[in-house]
Amino acid sequence: MGRTNYQRGYEIERKIVHELTDRGFLVVRSAGSHSKVDVLGISRRRILAVQSKRTKRFSMAAYRKEITDIQATIKEHNIDEVIDFEFWVWVDRQGFRKWKVTVDSVSEVA
Repeated sequence: MGRTNYQRGYEIERKIVHELTDRGFLVVRSAGSHSKVDVLGISRRRILAVQSKRTKRFSMAAYRKEITDIQATIKEHNIDEVIDFEFWVWVDRQGFRKWKVTVDSVSEVA
C-alpha cells in the first residue's frame, strides 16, 4: 500500500526541519494544524515561517490561492516586519523551489 498524503507531507516537513536546523535555526513543526505555517524557524536575527507543499509537476498557477492566503495572514496580523514568510514546494526528483512572500510581492529564493 502507498503512503498517505499525510505521510508524504510529513516527509517534506522533516526535510525543511533538517535544512533549517542545519542553518542554525531553532525549529518547531506545526503538525496537523492546517494553519498557514507548517514549520517555524527561529534564530537571533530572523523568524522564518514556512508553508510547504509537494507535487510531481510544478505549476505556480496551482498555488496562487496558497500565496494569497499567506499574504492575507501577514496583513491581518500585521507581522510583515517581524516574521519572514516563505512558501516551499517540493517537486519530485527536483527538490525544493522556494519563494519569499510579503504582503505585496512574491519572489523566488535562490
